[in-house]
Amino acid sequence: MTNPQSAIDIHLLELHNQVEKNIRQATGGHGSSLGQLLQLDLDVMAWEQELLGRPEVGQLTAARRELGFAIYAASAGLYLHAYAGLRLFLELSFASVYFSANELHRRRWVADRADFSWAKALDENDGVMAPSFVREFSETAAKDAAQFAKDAASAYRHCSQFIHGKVAVTSLLPDAMQFSPLVLQDWLATAVKSARTVLFLLYARYGDELLGGGDQSGRLAFTVESSFGHLKEVRRRFGLPIEGE
Repeated sequence: MTNPQSAIDIHLLELHNQVEKNIRQATGGHGSSLGQLLQLDLDVMAWEQELLGRPEVGQLTAARRELGFAIYAASAGLYLHAYAGLRLFLELSFASVYFSANELHRRRWVADRADFSWAKALDENDGVMAPSFVREFSETAAKDAAQFAKDAASAYRHCSQFIHGKVAVTSLLPDAMQFSPLVLQDWLATAVKSARTVLFLLYARYGDELLGGGDQSGRLAFTVESSFGHLKEVRRRFGLPIEGE
């Protein structure tokens, strides 16, 4: 007579072995892109560490945790979970900045007396990427915020299509827990875009305050210059040459 526990162990270990194969294929063919994403996560962590002690940092910490799980899920071939985790990373990251300027709403959200609205956080007039919001913390960042708001909306919508089972995207997923280079490539592109929007959001909200009088040698300065050194206002901040000027 078969031991039921042994059958369960065999089934779960078979899944585990398939996950291991998927991870090896992911790192073997997409190691560079995964490394880029992990570096962006470290860049977000640099901001998180500078914000320790502030009420809203708890949401940013939770956001990074979800990004880590999503990276693992994508590498393991758990693609639907990877898109779900990436969307949650975006939500919690934007919530952290929204709550930084709305402490009452944060308290109500923590107490489960209010919800966080992604649509409201990305509102063109009053959202955390709206020029009217950004310029209160950084006049220069407000000039570039619109493009990153579009990127955030695009990444969030793409992830949502998977979560809601839209056939146009879920038909791309493998039928079994198999490695798919095309799906992983799509997820990585969406994840990099998402991480960059979060980094710009943190720069827009806290950059003027934490970078102080133009410190060009600190960890935060490195994250800004490495990701946004192509932007004129960032180059101007760090005294970098600007073409045509």
